[in-house]
Amino acid sequence: MADVGTPPAPQQPETHPGDPRTKDEKEVDAKLAERLSVMIEEANERVVPLRQDGPPGSSPQPFRIEHFEAQKAEDRNEEQLIKEVRPLLEQAEKILNETYGAIRGADPDKRLTNQAKRNMADHKASPEEQRLAQALKIMIEEVQGTIEWAKGKLDSYPKAKKDLGPLLDALGQPLTQIVGGVGLLLAGVLNLVGNLLAGLGLDGLLKGIFAATGLSQIYKGLGLDKMLSYATK
Repeated sequence: MADVGTPPAPQQPETHPGDPRTKDEKEVDAKLAERLSVMIEEANERVVPLRQDGPPGSSPQPFRIEHFEAQKAEDRNEEQLIKEVRPLLEQAEKILNETYGAIRGADPDKRLTNQAKRNMADHKASPEEQRLAQALKIMIEEVQGTIEWAKGKLDSYPKAKKDLGPLLDALGQPLTQIVGGVGLLLAGVLNLVGNLLAGLGLDGLLKGIFAATGLSQIYKGLGLDKMLSYATK
């Protein structure tokens, strides 16, 4: 009969200094970050061209509001501007809502969301997390940046502001949901996004999303506010 001897000591989970996640948990997070990256990158490919005139594949043209402003005052037609911009905003909102739905579908049983605190671990960002942060940074820069820019421009055009202002506000809602959804799944990625935007002097875009939507309170409720700098600043 084989000598069973002393049972081997249980194997300790493989962790990184300062990172309590096991090897399996880190692999799960990496795969999740990669899936989310693809979702957001595909949305960016569809949303960003909406800021430009011309058919897909054509040379970039001025944003429609810039083209409108470049016209002589007597030639400006706010009704025409509204007619051109409204479907673009509605299409962008639809794309972002679809993306948020896909992000929610990545965690149907809330298993990963309930482990959000684990994902705030102090660890070196994986290539997958860096890719996700870059994709989210582009989305915030393009969408939220355009919303704020367009609102400022439309202040000079009351008719267009009245008609397009609510659509710009509506466009910001799914963007906020996407940022919050990613943050609840892989909260540490938002710090990476904040740092990327800060390097461009645009970190106020992310801070503005937190301030305007109550995401700070969500993170405080989860006990993540001390670890997530952009939730508290």
